[in-house]
Amino acid sequence: MKINLSIIIPVYNAKETLARSLESINNQIMTLKNLKVEIIIVVDDGKNYKNIIPTMKKNFFIKIVKTNGNKTGPGNARNFGIKEAKGQFIGYLDADDEWSENYLKNMYKIVKKFGLALSETRVYDGKKLIDQFKGNNKNYLSLKDIGEIPCSFHPFVKKKNQIKFENLSSQDVYNTAYLLNKKNKKLQITKDAYYKMNLQTKSVTTEEGFSHKVNLAYKKYQIKSLKLRNIKIARVFAVRRIINKKFLEWNKNNNKSFYKFLRWRNKNNEREKSVHF
Repeated sequence: MKINLSIIIPVYNAKETLARSLESINNQIMTLKNLKVEIIIVVDDGKNYKNIIPTMKKNFFIKIVKTNGNKTGPGNARNFGIKEAKGQFIGYLDADDEWSENYLKNMYKIVKKFGLALSETRVYDGKKLIDQFKGNNKNYLSLKDIGEIPCSFHPFVKKKNQIKFENLSSQDVYNTAYLLNKKNKKLQITKDAYYKMNLQTKSVTTEEGFSHKVNLAYKKYQIKSLKLRNIKIARVFAVRRIINKKFLEWNKNNNKSFYKFLRWRNKNNEREKSVHF
């Protein structure tokens, strides 16, 4: 059986959220009758998730694999999923997030045309929309946007173009920056479809020391990119480090989440000046 698309879902302590994420795939509006999708659930906590997986609709096939340990990290889990993937294209979904109902149809259409597809990201706290993030140029996302809009974007990509994920914080951001830089141009994003990021009480962004850990990762990506002469990617992480520092300063008087800081920043048009090397 030919698989068109492999969806990789890293799983860690996700028994309360995984079924909802999978149902968002089940609820997709499908017009491509011959599309075959495998959903690779990569378990990184050694737990059994079989009893909470809903019955998937026709053309969606579940595959469960385990990493080589417990809490090895989302980058390592994604790499395990890539090795297992049989699809021509690869997509990503986190085990506590969801897709809008027309996400798959729109993303697949774009990835077939360009080899890379991206959508806007909307961040929710329960049913409340915190903010939505997309490029400054309507309907397009550029490498510069990845620096100035410090949230995660989750691409669909041709498998042969997918690189190995780093085992550091924000490895998904580096992956997106690398893929966009390879295209060397802005990319059309999906219309009227979005990736739904759900904030959790135990979200990584709320953990103590999160900003410090992210800054160290950004610094490593910045140095790596400079060594590889990928100046545009290095600039992305320089800008992200500036924003992270501003969040720490802002949070001294606010004590709120990183995404609420981003909402405040967007409302006040707090954009970063160009960073040059």
